[in-house]
Amino acid sequence: MILHKLKRDFGDLAYYVSGDGPLLLGLSGFACSHYNYIDLLSELQKNFTVVLIDNRGMGKSDKTTTDYSIKTLAEDALAVIDALGVMNIGVMGISMGGFIAQELCLLAPHRIKALTLMCTTSGPPHFLHPTKLTEEGLRQFNLFDPLIQAQYATMGTVHPSLPQKNPDQFQRIINLRMEHKADIEEIVRQNRAAVAFLEKETDLSKLALSVLAYAGSEDRFITPDSPEVFKQIMTNAQVETDWVPETDHFFFLEKPEIVSSRLSLFFKGKIS
Repeated sequence: MILHKLKRDFGDLAYYVSGDGPLLLGLSGFACSHYNYIDLLSELQKNFTVVLIDNRGMGKSDKTTTDYSIKTLAEDALAVIDALGVMNIGVMGISMGGFIAQELCLLAPHRIKALTLMCTTSGPPHFLHPTKLTEEGLRQFNLFDPLIQAQYATMGTVHPSLPQKNPDQFQRIINLRMEHKADIEEIVRQNRAAVAFLEKETDLSKLALSVLAYAGSEDRFITPDSPEVFKQIMTNAQVETDWVPETDHFFFLEKPEIVSSRLSLFFKGKIS
């Protein structure tokens, strides 16, 4: 991966480019950075130019000093696309990255040709939402030893069988969380943006594109019914639904070979 930086209102936005072919943009989840896609990259870069963004305040992007919205993160993503000079792209959104992807599609509907919404949700009135994370709770959790934080966060987002069935991958996810730990102030600001997004309705009914709504079959954080809800409300889109068996919210890192193959199959021929 080659690291690039783009000047934005808050400072430098970091993004990574790898592979060759049609452009496939990856948007990461809450308190995460480009590492969400790291185990999918080897397969995806065979057929696509994969671009992974560190959302403002995360990873190698500069820190923020003021609140912002999910739409602002989508505007950052659009600025990256503009900088690359590409008109037609595919977009992948993981968890909160799915919020950003929805806003991006509304900002540039004619440029997004195919979309994957992974372990994600949207606003009222159609979706059941996870319990809101509070600033107090986030700050309390941040007081724990970083290793304890990574272990608990991983246990809460992977299938309970993973430590026994694939202990190496379980430990790898813990290590990735440790290596890419976010600053608590950035986490708090990002949480405010995510909560605000989930409190408003996002009208996806006019989007006319190919969509894969994808989830872990036993996701405990975002209801695994979400793919079917996206299919019901995105009435002008061609929506496929799929689930990875015996996985939880981090299904994309629990079984990356299955997920990367499914994504490659979905995006092939849809973007150019």
